[in-house]
Amino acid sequence: MNYREYWGLAEAPFENIHDPRFFYRSPDHMEALERLHYLIEDHNMGFGMLSGEIGSGKTLLANVLVEMLPITHYEVIFTANSNFPFLHLLTEILRQLHRGNRREVVIEKYFLMREFKEFVEQKLLASGRHLVLLFDEAQEIAQDDLVEIKNLHNIRNTTQNYMTVVLFGQPELRTVVKDLPQLDQRIGLRYHLNALSATDIRHYIEHRLKTAGHRDGRIFGEDTAQIIFRVTKGIPREVNRICKLALDRAFSFELQSIGNEILLSIIRDLHRQDGLPAVRRNPI
Repeated sequence: MNYREYWGLAEAPFENIHDPRFFYRSPDHMEALERLHYLIEDHNMGFGMLSGEIGSGKTLLANVLVEMLPITHYEVIFTANSNFPFLHLLTEILRQLHRGNRREVVIEKYFLMREFKEFVEQKLLASGRHLVLLFDEAQEIAQDDLVEIKNLHNIRNTTQNYMTVVLFGQPELRTVVKDLPQLDQRIGLRYHLNALSATDIRHYIEHRLKTAGHRDGRIFGEDTAQIIFRVTKGIPREVNRICKLALDRAFSFELQSIGNEILLSIIRDLHRQDGLPAVRRNPI
């Protein structure tokens, strides 16, 4: 028996994967999602920007956003790793537009831009679909390359834009964009994704457990969310890390639930591994 079977789970609940089923609809995450959806549905707001700390759930939110956009109305290109020069990013965009069936050609700006413009005008405009470009980890994009992405947006007719661009990135993305007035002025919507509250964390844990197959999601004690909040500062990826270890350790001790002592033992271990000062027995 493994820990999943022991806890009555069909799958692992706290993996750091981007499965939209595990998306927790906290007030802040829903506000971000609804604003980005509005930006895209408007068609004429140009650029959007979502910033947030590492592990705050930006990529998972982006995947949920993609699922919300019907393929009959939108062509969505999602670049998960944006740490490439503009011409390589444009080549990847074209590869996705051609569903991976594009013949490789010499990477030259003129020919790539011409191919992109022709595809947008002849395929997307003809079918009435709107192009959505999503760039994850956008803080890694060089400033000159961000300007080039901005220039892609110049393809339009007199009444509407053909595309919407959304940049997802860590907080420093805001500074990068502010230093580029020609791009900053085009940001039609910007939002910063905040961390989870202690109450959010309790519901977040229950949601992921139920999504993974648990009958009611109530494995962790009532007070544990406060401890997890204090240690993780509400960052979902860090919550996942602690909860996964807690499930496994409580299983090894054949416990029926997870209380403060198990959590504190895990937190003390993590602090030792990370070379941090020892945590007090009760950090609340």
